[in-house]
Order: sequence, then C-alpha cells, then structure tokens
Amino acid sequence: MAYLEVRELSKIYDGTTVLDNIGFDIEEGSFLSLLGPSGCGKTTTLRLIAGFEKPEGGSIRLNGTIINGIPTFKRNIGMVFQSYALFPHMSVEQNVSYGLEQRNHNHSEIKKKVAEALEMVRLTGYEKRKPKQLSGGQQQRVALARALVIRPSLLLLDESLSALDKKLRVEMQVELRQIQKEVGITTIFVTHDQEEALTLSDYIAVMEKGKIVQLDTPDTVYEHPKNSFVADFLGQANFFPGVVRREGNHGYLLMMDEKQYLPFRCDEFLEDGTHCTVSVRPEKITISDREEHQAIRGKIEFITYAGNLSIFRIRALGQEIKVQQQNISAGQRKFVAGDSVFLSWEPESTLILEREKE
Repeated sequence: MAYLEVRELSKIYDGTTVLDNIGFDIEEGSFLSLLGPSGCGKTTTLRLIAGFEKPEGGSIRLNGTIINGIPTFKRNIGMVFQSYALFPHMSVEQNVSYGLEQRNHNHSEIKKKVAEALEMVRLTGYEKRKPKQLSGGQQQRVALARALVIRPSLLLLDESLSALDKKLRVEMQVELRQIQKEVGITTIFVTHDQEEALTLSDYIAVMEKGKIVQLDTPDTVYEHPKNSFVADFLGQANFFPGVVRREGNHGYLLMMDEKQYLPFRCDEFLEDGTHCTVSVRPEKITISDREEHQAIRGKIEFITYAGNLSIFRIRALGQEIKVQQQNISAGQRKFVAGDSVFLSWEPESTLILEREKE
C-alpha cells in the first residue's frame, strides 16, 4: 500500500470539470511534482488533498486512512502557499510557533521545536525579525519552517518558489530538496516550471485539462514522453508529422509531403502507412558543415547566444528546426546566420509519438 493514494478524484466548478477522475500513488518520503499549464487542475488537486475543497467523487487515503471527511485542521498536513501567507505583524519565531500554539503545545516544547525548525532552514538568529525585514528567499524559508514545525504527515507546496528571481529560485531549489531529504517528508509540489520539476522531483505528473497525461521519473518523462503535449511542455522539441514508409529492417522514411522526407531508425516496428509524429530534442541534434549519411541539409536563420549554449533556428524540411549547441571551447566551429549546414542525430534520439494506421 502506498503512503498516499488518490483514486478517481474529480472536481467540478460551475458545471466545468476541473479534475477528471485522476489517480496516483506516492511512496513515503517521495517528492512528486504536479506539472502543467494554468488551469490544468494541479492546484485544485493540492487543495482537495489539503481539505480546502470537497471533491465530487473519488478518495484520498493517507497512511492507510481515508481523509475525505476529515477537516483540514485535523489532517496534519503542512502547506506552503505561493504568497507564503506570513503574518506581517508577527516575528519570525511567532510565525513559526503559530501552528504549535494552536495545538496547545507547552511553552518549552514550542521554544525547542521552533529553534530546531529555524536551524533546519538556516535562519537561526533571525527569530525577532518581521517578514518585511527579510528577503524573498528568507520569507520562503520561514513559511517552510512553519509548515514543517508541526511534524506534518504530508507537505504541500503551491508554486512556492515562483515569486523569487531566477538566481535565488535555483538556489532555493537545492535548499528545498536538501531539507526535504533530511526530514524525509512526503512532498507534493505544484509548478508550471519544467526546470523546477526536473530538479526537485522523484516523480513528475504532467497534467492537461484535468487529467494526468504521464506520471514517471523525471528522466523517463523527458526522454520517453507519451505524446506531443508532454514532449513540448517538458523541455523543447522539434516535431515532424508524416506517413511512415519502411526502408530495410529497421530503417524508415517519414514522408512529410511528396518532396520532403525524414530518414530515421528505431527499434520499434512500424507498419507502412502509419501516420505518426516523431520528435527530436534540440540538444540531441548535431550541426556540421560536412554532409554525412542521412544528414539533413538546412540553412541557419537565427542564432541566440545564451552563455553556456547557442540556440539555432534552422530552416530545413520545410519547417523551422531548433538546435542547441554547447559553447565548450573558443576554437570550435563558429556558425553564422545564412550558413548552409547539415543536421544529424543518433537513432535512439528519435521519439515516436502519436501514431495511427492509414
């Protein structure tokens, strides 16, 4: 039995189905990210688990107990909101101790637990400060300490890093993951940021229109997406729709029209006439000025320098193809807009997505 079990959970707002019978399991101590665009149902899922909303159907079982009918304050769930929701008139230690006081813990116990929580989030010495005297990252850590100090059975994070600037957000991703592992608390994190999900998670659930499209480990979701939506939402991808024509034992041509075709290889058997979409990640593609076997000729239209890498937009096969190349040395070949180039990639980098027999 999983630590958290969600079964056929559904929610309707004003006649619109926001969650459509979703289900998933989480093992104790795991970190799950709910990833998807705005309106896909990820925050609603979190609110149902926390008890802020009631589902139209389905069940939520935590550590063997169905919690659907249990009030929010009795579920022993910690939550960190996007806005942190700190009390501005209270000091750091007063904010952190609030949940313990509401549970009628004695003064000495509260003092000890608050000190432990602040040490855990690296805020010892900040006890007397008010929220307005703290940076965004420090406020986020106070909110985390307040959620953890009650020793919750489950930690819920609702886009709690989104208010930070990029550099601080990356730093807090590392800190958050370290703290979660140290405490060993089962965590669900809502985000629309793919990089956050990949960095933090043991598992990622990609959501679309109230459904979980794919739930797996970060590397599996990224390297083996189930469909074009997952491939496009989690990272960048080039898509090539067409009709498959077999060429040898494992070779195929994807006929995009009468003149344009994409040669590719894969271990999967595809029948002639299969309509499908294949995808290749930009970082999997190699740019060269020399023609190689099955290389695709193209012309560079635009180059973006992004520090550690360059992003190319190349016109080939009647469409724009995105390519990422690491800037690894001063002596590497420098391409410029207007150059004719050849594109190639390893066979296993071709992802076979939607398919339908002709």
